[in-house]
Amino acid sequence: MNRRPLRFVALAYAALVLWVTVGPTPWRTTPGSQLEGGILNPDSWTATTTWTTGYLSEMAFNVALFIPVGILAALLIPRRRWLLALLAGLAFTTVIELIQVPEPHRISDPRDLVMNTAGAVFGVVLVLAARMVRRSVRVATALPVPAFESLPEASVEPTVTAASTVRAESTALLAGSDRAA
Repeated sequence: MNRRPLRFVALAYAALVLWVTVGPTPWRTTPGSQLEGGILNPDSWTATTTWTTGYLSEMAFNVALFIPVGILAALLIPRRRWLLALLAGLAFTTVIELIQVPEPHRISDPRDLVMNTAGAVFGVVLVLAARMVRRSVRVATALPVPAFESLPEASVEPTVTAASTVRAESTALLAGSDRAA
């Protein structure tokens, strides 16, 4: 598999994700929306507001945004090292959340880290499942198919159709005309 175009797609998507998550914001967050230190602060991981506030749509967006990250990582990293694809997704989202810590208009949130990582894991799992299906199809097509003659004699009944009768008669006529010539 030629991975060169896939690398370009991965770099373009990573740039898009960075633009969305770290780039300029069209909105302003209110000061004090995050605990000091963001994901680096242990209190942000144990605060009840971290896990009980927020919109379901925001969480779904965080998961969906990182599914392609997991897919691309799993396709670029060799098959036997799929665990590295999981770690790549975790590392990418960790870098993003760390960049957001000092930014005044961004929020470094443990919930985002967890949801982004879940999306990357889901993407890797999708690739692994697709590879398993593809391999099982290849194995199934390589298996020998039982021959028609191996069926018991009692279950095989010849059927005569009008098309087979016409075919047999035309074959006989052609054979007879060849002899006459």
